[in-house]
Amino acid sequence: MESESSVEVIREGFAVVNLSRETKQRIRAPWTNALIVKVFGKTVGFNYLQSKLHTLWKPTGRTDCVDLECDFFVIRFSCREDHDTVLKKGPWFIREHFLSIRPWVPNFRPNTANIASVAVWVRLPKLPIEYYDAEALKEIEQAIGTVLCIDTHTASETRGR
Repeated sequence: MESESSVEVIREGFAVVNLSRETKQRIRAPWTNALIVKVFGKTVGFNYLQSKLHTLWKPTGRTDCVDLECDFFVIRFSCREDHDTVLKKGPWFIREHFLSIRPWVPNFRPNTANIASVAVWVRLPKLPIEYYDAEALKEIEQAIGTVLCIDTHTASETRGR
């Protein structure tokens, strides 16, 4: 609730705390450059993930890693450019396991989180060269889903494999 701070007793031993809008903004501000990550198909430890992500992403600024439950982690970036680079590049893998990445959101609950969409790299092996056409690729895109980017070689028709 976006209301003034107050405490209301709802049942013996329980209380409801309504934080002010200003308090919520203040406590959420440090997390605006954070991402929620999960490695699909593999449980990884905190130190292992932190080391692999640093090697994989090569951030220019500091990163903080927080281990949540249900194999989710929050990665907080001190530099907005690092945050944006990780979101825009990829897909990212750790030992052939896909890394799900989403922007941090307030009130994220790992135990009820679901993955509604996943970014994947799609290869079209043995696609005849005439299909490397903008309109044909758009029709293929409609069958696959939203396309985030097209490989430079595919777009320029310079590599047919």
